[in-house]
Amino acid sequence: MASARHFFKSQSTEQTRADITDDIQNSRQAQRDAAANGQHRLAESMRQAADENLDELNRLNNGTWKPNHA
Repeated sequence: MASARHFFKSQSTEQTRADITDDIQNSRQAQRDAAANGQHRLAESMRQAADENLDELNRLNNGTWKPNHA
C-alpha cells in the first residue's frame, strides 16, 4: 500500500527503498497514461506525486528519512 511505510518503524531500509521506487514507477506510468488520454490535470498531479516520492527517496539515501506517523 502506498505510503504505508509512514506508519511502521520496523520496516527495513531496503523495503522502504523498494516501496518508494515502486511508488515512483507507478506515478510515472499513471502520468504517461493520463497524458496520453488527454487528462492533463491528472498527469500533472501524478508528476507532482512522483517528484514528492523522489524527494522522499533522496531523504532515505541521505539518512534523514523517518516515518511520519510511527
